[in-house]
Amino acid sequence: MFTKLMLFWATALCAPADPSPHPVRSDLPSKTAIELADRTVARFGEASIATLGELVTYDTFSRAGIANAEHASFKAMSARLKEIASEFGLEFEDHGAVVVIALGQGPERLGVVTHGDVQPADPTKWAASPFILDQTSEPGRLVGRGTEDDKGPIVNALYAMRAIAEAGLPLKRRIELIVSYTEESDWDPFREFLAANPPPPLNVAFDASYPVVIAEKGWCSIEVGMQLQAPDSDRPGLLHFGGGFFLSQVPEDASAQISNATPELESKLMAAARAIEDVRFGFFPSSTGLSITARGISAHSSSPQEGRNGITHLAQLLGCVEWPSSTAAHMLRFINDMIGTGYYAEKFGDVAYADDFMGPLTISLGKLEERDGKLWAGINLRRPVGRSKAQVQESIDSALTEWSRSTGIEIEHTSSVGEPHPPVEAPHVNVLLDTFRHYTGMEDAEPIAIGGGTHARMVPAGVNFGPQMPGVPYSGHSEHEFVERSQYLLDLRMFTSLLVDLAVDMDSQPQQD
Repeated sequence: MFTKLMLFWATALCAPADPSPHPVRSDLPSKTAIELADRTVARFGEASIATLGELVTYDTFSRAGIANAEHASFKAMSARLKEIASEFGLEFEDHGAVVVIALGQGPERLGVVTHGDVQPADPTKWAASPFILDQTSEPGRLVGRGTEDDKGPIVNALYAMRAIAEAGLPLKRRIELIVSYTEESDWDPFREFLAANPPPPLNVAFDASYPVVIAEKGWCSIEVGMQLQAPDSDRPGLLHFGGGFFLSQVPEDASAQISNATPELESKLMAAARAIEDVRFGFFPSSTGLSITARGISAHSSSPQEGRNGITHLAQLLGCVEWPSSTAAHMLRFINDMIGTGYYAEKFGDVAYADDFMGPLTISLGKLEERDGKLWAGINLRRPVGRSKAQVQESIDSALTEWSRSTGIEIEHTSSVGEPHPPVEAPHVNVLLDTFRHYTGMEDAEPIAIGGGTHARMVPAGVNFGPQMPGVPYSGHSEHEFVERSQYLLDLRMFTSLLVDLAVDMDSQPQQD
């Protein structure tokens, strides 16, 4: 009930996002949509998987020092998308950091927002290369970087558009598949594209969760640095502590180096490790004394509860020892004092708060790295509505200042506080809900909010429709990205049905039974 009230509240406050004369349908999928969706899966299901296999081979992740649009992998993917568009009878526009593939010349426009860039991947953690579509190591699954986020949705949108084109259905809305190449790294190129190319007034993104996402939390980042200092003691000391790669991932890996380690210390740590669930620890002799590794479970940092943070759980383990002064020991204390193994910033001063619809603020320690003579902790917060940017900033600054004062440990810090995307009115929400309910049987499905941030918030009436199913952990930012084969084909069916009911001129269709 609260969701319905929130949707009503958003509708009452927002001006109509699509001032077109054509109403947006709000009943179950039309007969035309259902029939074409069935034919599309039967005819193109296997072909779409093969095309997904092609796109997965392009390692389209951001590299330092070169714009994505200038990298050979992105250029090659654009060239292939141009070929596919031509084969499918679709238009193609290359804007460098964005490509647009379009169908039809209806009097109105419908945007389908996706992205072709992916997260980096560690090949050693995959059964096959992350940039090969692996259909054999886990039968029934399509494993590979981008299968869920976001190349699978791109391919399904392409085949849905092909099916509509080949069926010769008249359109009331031109369909524009918008593929961003910087969603995972830098949103400025997409902003520049939108400034020069006004987007459609009605948009649906295939880059988050079902049934329909109408609100997104705000991205916040914090960096805490400490000057490097080695332990100055003959006792066992903490020389090194690190892990993680980027803020949008819950890191599964972490490591520590201990000097002057004793058999008694190792036994104590190994006993403590056995009490920590769902994290694997390794103990290895090293040139400095003892090396400890942690392997948790990676996840998207917008849903830290779906992962098992290797850094924070290694900190929990190491916290059973009183270490002599060193940078690594000070950082260990900071992590255990201020973050812990929780997800909602309960320890971080007065930072924690929640919204009834959007849920609680979440925290994820994404990386711990030595840089420029300092040890830096990179922290990601996802915040809901309910507090102003100034209030959140003040709570962060106060918490860090108080911790430094109370411990006597000097730190430096920087932070950036982003705005949440509150619930929006989108006139096509009911059509998305009806489509999802029809094909899944989840009759109680309602709009939701997510912790992640997507390009949907940057376009008019932008909402998300899939591909993550309710109650299923998101694999897109993990080192085990996959989509179930059956789910992938269900996505193709729902995407096709949805595009028919949003874009096809039903007034020109034969009367339904």
